[in-house]
Amino acid sequence: MKEPIIIVIVLFIIVGFAYSPLKKANLNKGNSRGNPSTIGTDNNPGYSSNKEVAKNIKEAKEEIEKLEESLQETIAESKRSPYYDKIRMSNISGLHQDNPDKEYISLSVRLDRDEKINITGWFLKSELTGYYMTIGKAALLPFPFTNTESDVILEQGDKVYLTKGFSPIGISFRTNKCTGYFEENRTFHPSLPRQCPNAEDENLPLFSSVYERNDECIELIDRIPRCTTKGNEYTRDLPDTVPLSCKEYITTQINYNTCVATHLGDTDFPGNQYRIYLNKFGPFWRTSHDTINLHDENGLIVDSIDY
Repeated sequence: MKEPIIIVIVLFIIVGFAYSPLKKANLNKGNSRGNPSTIGTDNNPGYSSNKEVAKNIKEAKEEIEKLEESLQETIAESKRSPYYDKIRMSNISGLHQDNPDKEYISLSVRLDRDEKINITGWFLKSELTGYYMTIGKAALLPFPFTNTESDVILEQGDKVYLTKGFSPIGISFRTNKCTGYFEENRTFHPSLPRQCPNAEDENLPLFSSVYERNDECIELIDRIPRCTTKGNEYTRDLPDTVPLSCKEYITTQINYNTCVATHLGDTDFPGNQYRIYLNKFGPFWRTSHDTINLHDENGLIVDSIDY
């Protein structure tokens, strides 16, 4: 309702600016008819009036341009979300990829310490194609292909990757201290942080009463890279001197599930990344010369990217 009212006001102003100088010009034109000798001279009131009309028209044009700019700003602000400048988009990565799992938009968060924003139900929309994709839920404690998703509630320091395609573990999720294990046999875009605790730094049991055999096992565990599991093939190739308890520990205790069970209560267990998968394929926006808007749950624009 506000936009039409503003437009009507602007039209009245335009008419007023145009009518005033023309009225003066017509009056001066009538007065000059009785004195032909003054036409075309600086002493001629009609000549002076024409200069004034031109000046007034120029000033009116400049004022109209300012009003148009102000009107456009007012219209833009009326469509702007209260979360504007709190959530920001970056350019699309993998826009020209055929694989939708490689195409993603990242969101950065600018919130106060105690501020939270729920972005589930927000959507991305192309200005040119009109297609849109809705942001769904995510698992706070993810286990592959187990649906335990909840609303995505962002806090200070969080980062979001909105991937057009499909999740390698079947769900959207928030990273944690152990999710680097997901990267071992899968490919994520971008790669997951590999910040799993070192296996050697865990509270290891005593593998043998013979110190040399126990040390041998600890040295083996120390050589296992972060966020990496080892199977039976690995333990079969180990020397016979390695205790059976050591081999069992390597194959059963160095993995995502054990990491979660051990570190779930750590203050630094939750990660600061959300990996949200929109489960779409095919073209949704143009590969060039388009604008993508991020809309909140009420359809208001939070942020835009042009490319």
